[in-house]
Amino acid sequence: FIVIDDDKINNIICQKMVQFTFPGSVVETFTDPEMGLAHILSMYTAGEGHNAVLFLDINMPSFSGWEVLEKLTESATLIKDHLRIFMLSSSVDPDDKEKACSNPLVTDYITKSLSNVKLRELFPDLSADG
Repeated sequence: FIVIDDDKINNIICQKMVQFTFPGSVVETFTDPEMGLAHILSMYTAGEGHNAVLFLDINMPSFSGWEVLEKLTESATLIKDHLRIFMLSSSVDPDDKEKACSNPLVTDYITKSLSNVKLRELFPDLSADG
């Protein structure tokens, strides 16, 4: 799991919730979206990429979630084949949800905060053992 959100508290909540729901899961968090994007791009271009889930915030001051999606769209198919992207946002703007759900890279739009129930709903096939 990868979380890109400029809110440190939300990153901690996401990390703890994923690890509580799926013990043994690895969760990488980034408060700097450009660093998170660079990590994803380097991981997959180096051939070290594996199937992963990205929880991506929309509204970040330096580099928005939309900009991250745009850069991922421009990148190799390998990334697109191994990365499930969920927009995780506090935005209540229906346009944000519509824009996210119409993007072919985005699996779903989730309103913050991430919960145990939502994780089990999203990933019913993952065991609690990791």
